[in-house]
Amino acid sequence: MPNPDSGTAYRRNPEQKRLLLLAAAEELFGQNGFEATSTAQIASHAGVSEGILFHHFGSKKGLFAQLGEQFALAAAAASMPEDHSQMTEESVVRGAFAFAQSNPALYDMMNKGAGELTYADIQAQSDVVVAAIEKNLTQAMRRGDVRQGDPKIMAQLQFAVVDAAINAWRNDPNPLRKENYIQEAINCMRAMLAPTAKKT
Repeated sequence: MPNPDSGTAYRRNPEQKRLLLLAAAEELFGQNGFEATSTAQIASHAGVSEGILFHHFGSKKGLFAQLGEQFALAAAAASMPEDHSQMTEESVVRGAFAFAQSNPALYDMMNKGAGELTYADIQAQSDVVVAAIEKNLTQAMRRGDVRQGDPKIMAQLQFAVVDAAINAWRNDPNPLRKENYIQEAINCMRAMLAPTAKKT
């Protein structure tokens, strides 16, 4: 359970309280699910008042939506190399799968609570990842590493392919087939992005 420092400066730090609430919500949603977790439980676990939760997030759904955006940012960072010139279809897919394998509780929490999110909330999560992919695709197009096209649409399709591959793998009764899903996702992305052959 988060244990806030008793100092006045700490108690008045709204950002610290927001982070404590997010951490508490992630833990409790993961353990008990969205419906079985109350805002009072989250606030108590974070060591803050319930009113602070409503002040920062508006509602339990608002808090869950913020967790979703954090999840998307972490997933995007895990699949994108710091040196964008080193980004390949394989590095993106393997990075995304590694993040999924390292954070099963996060994936379970988001999947189980997805029904509580609005379309706008879900779109906001995917937009975080799509924006990162789009930026990298735009740079790759300038270098001639991938075919020319609409980078946003291509990014949306890339995201859909990898996300579908991860979910299919996680639902497969044989988890040892992970490499099969990885290879098929890589092949799909390579086919999508391959530079157009020049006519002779």
